[in-house]
Amino acid sequence: MTAGVKIHFFPEVESTMDVARELARRGETGAVVADMQKRGRGRHGRTWLSPRGGLYLTLILPSPPPRLSLLPLAAGVAVARGLRRLYGIEVRLKWPNDLLYRERKLGGILLEASFHQEIPEFILLGLGLNLNTPVSGEEPRAISLLEILGHRVDRDEILRVLLAEILHSLELPPEEILRSWKALSATLGQEVRVHTPHGEIRGRALDLTPQGGLLLETPEGLREILSGDCIHLRSS
Repeated sequence: MTAGVKIHFFPEVESTMDVARELARRGETGAVVADMQKRGRGRHGRTWLSPRGGLYLTLILPSPPPRLSLLPLAAGVAVARGLRRLYGIEVRLKWPNDLLYRERKLGGILLEASFHQEIPEFILLGLGLNLNTPVSGEEPRAISLLEILGHRVDRDEILRVLLAEILHSLELPPEEILRSWKALSATLGQEVRVHTPHGEIRGRALDLTPQGGLLLETPEGLREILSGDCIHLRSS
């Protein structure tokens, strides 16, 4: 047990999300943690580099929070706060689910929900975090804690702290989740390009909507983006 959560540990898996999904279907709860993933995934099925030395975690939530769309934002706040508390580094949040250090990707969050007749059966919250392996050589836009701090970190300590922070953040009221996310945001105020299912939209990121969407100021007026891939066009 870590932070009151049952840990299902595996040296190697295809994906912690896949394992957690099967456990959830059998009525299990807790968190799946692996040393490495052979087929780690990010959003939209993209490959997530998952060598040994990272934190690969999927948390099984048996019941959804009051506002499911805010869950990735709440988790981002939790992880950023935990890393700041542990190491004093300025981790910031990129909409909708990336953790950044100086505009380089330190980690990401993935959400999956299983529904039965429009009622959530279980929620899977995935976290991938670059810890003790150099990653910038293979992906210049990424970075690890090893590269930031110059020394290895204790994965078990990070896991304990982050699980406690995530469970706390899930209990926050929606307005506090939004306020906390905005305080840590690397996206608001930026000129951005967002790839959505309906095409590309450019504009300046003004605010979050109550649903956790991104409010953009575009030449055509204000646009609310509920989902998409956001690219910062200039540093803040």
